[in-house]
Amino acid sequence: MWISAIQLENFRNYRQLSLSLEPGINLLIGENGAGKTNLVEACVYLSALESHRVTGYGALINSESQSAQISLKAKNDNREISVAAELNRDKPNRYFLNSHQVKRTSDLVGVSKVVVFAPEDLDLVRRDPQDRRRFLDESMIQLKPRLAGVKSDYERVLKQKAALLKSARQVNNPDLTTLDIWDDQLVSLGSELIFQRQELISKIFPLLQDFYHQLSGKPESVELILRTSVAGGEEEEEFTPLASWDKAEIAEAFYQRLQELRPRELERGVSLVGPHRDELSILKSGLLARNHASQGEAWSLALGLKLAMAQLLREDSQSGDPVLILDDVFAVLDAGRRQRLVDFVIENEQVLITSADVEAVPNLSVTKRLEISGGEVLG
Repeated sequence: MWISAIQLENFRNYRQLSLSLEPGINLLIGENGAGKTNLVEACVYLSALESHRVTGYGALINSESQSAQISLKAKNDNREISVAAELNRDKPNRYFLNSHQVKRTSDLVGVSKVVVFAPEDLDLVRRDPQDRRRFLDESMIQLKPRLAGVKSDYERVLKQKAALLKSARQVNNPDLTTLDIWDDQLVSLGSELIFQRQELISKIFPLLQDFYHQLSGKPESVELILRTSVAGGEEEEEFTPLASWDKAEIAEAFYQRLQELRPRELERGVSLVGPHRDELSILKSGLLARNHASQGEAWSLALGLKLAMAQLLREDSQSGDPVLILDDVFAVLDAGRRQRLVDFVIENEQVLITSADVEAVPNLSVTKRLEISGGEVLG
């Protein structure tokens, strides 16, 4: 699959943009703040229906406008698809597939498949559990778009339960019947998410191990371990590694932990059990990479995770390669990792590369080169 055209109206710093792209390497050059990453964000939004940079969509609409329109056309063999979104501040958003409005956003998720490599990818290794949870969820939703609805429903129920827990703290002998109902729904939805994360990790792991060895040039062991509050423990550092459980076993453990921790949840007014607290532990030579990996090793792990995801999408999809986007990533890599990353992606059907410094981009056979300045493409 490759993106042939992008159109933007009142999206971020783009008042009006119509851009054509080609298969192969597309190079977008521009100073920091010119709008390169905004273009990337538009592609990501139309793939996942959420930004990879911010929560919500309000910031995507130009500050002087009430709505924004984004659309792209993509080609796979001789078939062309179009995906579009109308984002609104004061009325519901609208989404379109091949010019027809869709009622369910899940019908649009994953139609165009995109994998972004960016400087922020280092957060996958270095920063908080929420960054790794987000990577897992975004990845499994691209592979199985129906999970977008499961995740959305889980977050809705979690919010309802949180409100109930807070109100229960303010009264004596609260009626907990509604809490039982929310917990039943959390178990049903949350068990599915945990199971799917576990399945994804089992597929990513062997690919990550291979990519890491090639990127780092080191034969060190790498491990991915899903730690979850459902299996035991109350704080993240105490969570028990999840064994290869089926959904029924996860659901049973989930329900038991909810019963055990209900007094603590009522006391603290927060939900202590569920996939919203999972941690993906990344280990190198048996030690947490978050604390013990060097900068170069951490980059090899982060790039390895993204390359593994791209490979899974390639193997799973009937629409061919996902579109790979390298967003200013060369600026933060050493020369060796730059070249090895290029070696991995060069044969992909389409690669978009953005850079503020053309000298940082390895020598490539570029199909199309564009310059971006102040929300405009100069050609």
